[in-house]
Amino acid sequence: MTSTFILDEDFEYFLEKFGEPINQVKCSVETLKKYQGKLPSRLLEYWQEYGFCGFSDGLFWIVNPQDYENVLDEWLAPTDIPDNDIYHVFARNAFGDLFLWGEATGYQYEINVSRGWIIENEEVPKTDHEIELEWFFGGQALDLHNINDEDNNPLFERCVEKFGALKADEMFGFVPSLITGGDARLENVEKVDIFVHLSLLAQFGQIEVLDKDALFKKAFG
Repeated sequence: MTSTFILDEDFEYFLEKFGEPINQVKCSVETLKKYQGKLPSRLLEYWQEYGFCGFSDGLFWIVNPQDYENVLDEWLAPTDIPDNDIYHVFARNAFGDLFLWGEATGYQYEINVSRGWIIENEEVPKTDHEIELEWFFGGQALDLHNINDEDNNPLFERCVEKFGALKADEMFGFVPSLITGGDARLENVEKVDIFVHLSLLAQFGQIEVLDKDALFKKAFG
C-alpha cells in the first residue's frame, strides 16, 4: 500500500460531480489486509484516503464489502454467477443498486435491485483492473443513480426533501416493490434499512441475469 495518496484524474472528476464525501468511516488496517490482492490496489487507496463514505446526500456510496457479503449471497444464489468468480460489493447507490467486483473478472456485474435485474458487463483482463476501477468512478454521473417516477421526473431530490439525507445503512425503497408491480411514485417510497430491504427483495424469486442487449430490450421493448 502506498503511504502518499495521489489523486487521479478520474476520481478528481468524480469528486467534481458528486462533491466531498460525507458520513466517512475510517477503513481499518485489518480490512485493507483482507482485500489486498482481491480488489484493485487503487480502490484500497481510496479507502485509506476517504474511508467508507457517501456522496451527494447519500446518492452514491463507497462501501465495505464485508457488510454486504450476506445480502450478495442471497442475490447471487439463484444464479450460476458464483461458480465463475468471487465477487464483492464495492459501491452502491441510494436506491440500493449494488456494484460488484470480481477478483478475477473485475467490474462485470451490477444489480438493479428495484427491478430484480443482475446486469452483466464485459469481462476485463486482470491486468487492466486498476485502470478499469479508475474509469468506473470517472464515468459516474448523478443522473445514472436517480430513478424517474411514472411521469419521468427524477425522485432522489424529492425523497431527500421528504425523508432527509440517507445514512450508511439506509436506502430509498419502493413499497410495494417495483418487482411485484408497484409504481415508481414518491408516495410509494420509504426510507428503509438497506440490508433488510435488499434481503426481502432477493426473496421474491424474480431475479434475472441480463446482458446489455437483453437489458436494452427490457428497458425499451
